[in-house]
Amino acid sequence: MVLHPHASHLQAKVPHGRTWTLPTSVPKQTTHLPGLGWQQPHMLVRCSRPYRLTRVLAAISSPDANTGAATAEFPRAGIPEEVTSEVLKYQPYLRWDVQSKLRPALALWVKQLGSQQLSARLLKQPKMLVRTPEECNGVYLWLASIGADAERIQQQVPQVMARPLDQVQSTVWAVQHILQLTDNQLPTFLKRHAFGLRYTPERVGQTIHTVAELLEVPVTSQDMHEVIMCCGRHLFQHDPAKVSQRISFFCDEFGGGQPAAKRGVTQRMYQMPPETMRARADELREMLGWTEDELNHRVAACPSILSQKPSTKLKNIQKLQAYGFSSAQTWDVYASFPTVAGYDFDSAGNVEKLTYLRQMLQLSPAEIASKPRLLATSFERTIGPRSEFLYACKGISPDTPLGLSRSLSYLTSLPDAKFASHFNDLSASPQLKYDDVFKQHWQQRWSFLILDMGLSYDDIAACRRLLQISLPNTLAPRWHFLVLLEVSRTEFKAADHLIALATLSDEHFAQAFSSASMGLVYDQNFMHRVRGNLCRFCY
Repeated sequence: MVLHPHASHLQAKVPHGRTWTLPTSVPKQTTHLPGLGWQQPHMLVRCSRPYRLTRVLAAISSPDANTGAATAEFPRAGIPEEVTSEVLKYQPYLRWDVQSKLRPALALWVKQLGSQQLSARLLKQPKMLVRTPEECNGVYLWLASIGADAERIQQQVPQVMARPLDQVQSTVWAVQHILQLTDNQLPTFLKRHAFGLRYTPERVGQTIHTVAELLEVPVTSQDMHEVIMCCGRHLFQHDPAKVSQRISFFCDEFGGGQPAAKRGVTQRMYQMPPETMRARADELREMLGWTEDELNHRVAACPSILSQKPSTKLKNIQKLQAYGFSSAQTWDVYASFPTVAGYDFDSAGNVEKLTYLRQMLQLSPAEIASKPRLLATSFERTIGPRSEFLYACKGISPDTPLGLSRSLSYLTSLPDAKFASHFNDLSASPQLKYDDVFKQHWQQRWSFLILDMGLSYDDIAACRRLLQISLPNTLAPRWHFLVLLEVSRTEFKAADHLIALATLSDEHFAQAFSSASMGLVYDQNFMHRVRGNLCRFCY
């Protein structure tokens, strides 16, 4: 494949007998100055910069009839004026012949996408009219043919679809050759680094080699593959020289050697100018009273600690102190798990989670700080149902707080499938299994206890069996019966009888609370009526 007619080339074999081509020397590209009628190689343009600039600007910005016609053509195709003004910042459109080029191009794309979708695409990809829909579809179909998620790539980086197919193929094959990716690994790479498809093989290859040099590992090594797949998806948008400069500065400034370089790359320190790194580190040191050695050690161990201004992070982190965390503990959480600084601990979900951890699971701030991922784990989907399952299957004793047990790590460290396979065999009952049904039923019971019954965390903690009994068969019917008694009896309080509600058999509960004189009898008919009213729950 020839990338430039004036370049000498180097060809390398890649899987399936394909070849990709890289120039061994920089081609002499030419500059065409519109309206001047002559071309010269870039480095041979003799006229002075001010003179050239004046002539070029005059050629491309002088108002004429064609400019006005081109500007008016977009609204005729259904493109809003605000979109038109943005698209026409790509000035070559103003020099297109309206009848023979611009109008047919717009007509093809309107037919393909419709005016509304075309407008949205043009905002992201102003140059897309340069290529026809058929040419863009060729890129889409080829990416799909090699197993890539073409739809995702089109949504994330629509500019890729406007590149010539042979250029996209050159970039893909270069990556596959340099990293020695298998055909099965290639789609995973493209899913992570779709932005790299915007660039030439030379640019992408230079970025990959730059990262390998920073890590001091072979470009085809497993370590290199892991780092590339952990890097941010915008890695290839950054100039390789800046990537090298910023990661080198980070390592020189804060130490840590090759491991720090690896963390710096995976935690995207190449996005941050050196002066910003230094300023934020100094602010952090002054704010926390760290010595220079303490600062360097913490930053090298967790580079993303510099991802935001420390003063911004402080506002979020300090909210943890309302739950009993000391200043030192909040910053230990931040230093070991910096993303926690982005959470709003005043939100209803985080308030519920922290209250549950402190009151229901009896975890101290020190225990939570030792497992900061608890703060990033969903309460409703994970922490709540898992902790209750562990209690139910006797994996945790009510007399032994969860934080003093190794079971604490199971709340965050295992995927659902592994958690289930590990603990289902320990269940006290063959019918008790951790699965989607168990999680759904737990969520419904918890919602009923908090919203319908209005219980506090202390109430529920004092009678954990409330979270284990059947909502439609026991919890809801008995609670509604007790509420009716409370309405009928002046001194009767339903919340005073939670243990009886959770522990008595149906027969004993009926004997204890039925009142024939008041017409309140707890029996199958009553339970059936209550279950019929629970239509908002699905079992």
